[in-house]
Amino acid sequence: MLMPDHVHLLLSFAETEKRIQAIVSKWKEWIAKTLKIEWQRDFFEHRLRKEESLREKADYILANPVRAGLIEKAEDWPYVFIAEPW
Repeated sequence: MLMPDHVHLLLSFAETEKRIQAIVSKWKEWIAKTLKIEWQRDFFEHRLRKEESLREKADYILANPVRAGLIEKAEDWPYVFIAEPW
């Protein structure tokens, strides 16, 4: 989900030796060069805990523009992409 000043992503990684921070940093570097945007220096990572569900976290993210007062209903936000599960 794209917000005016940040982005939310729900990601799942295959088993890898690489650290999530390295993967996200390389992605941010590629996006910055490709789209000529400037990112803030770091990022916030939140791993789902046992008591949290993916659906709960997704719903929280989808409601972000409503909480920010940008729209009235989450489904009205045009800057969201939801991929089909594999």
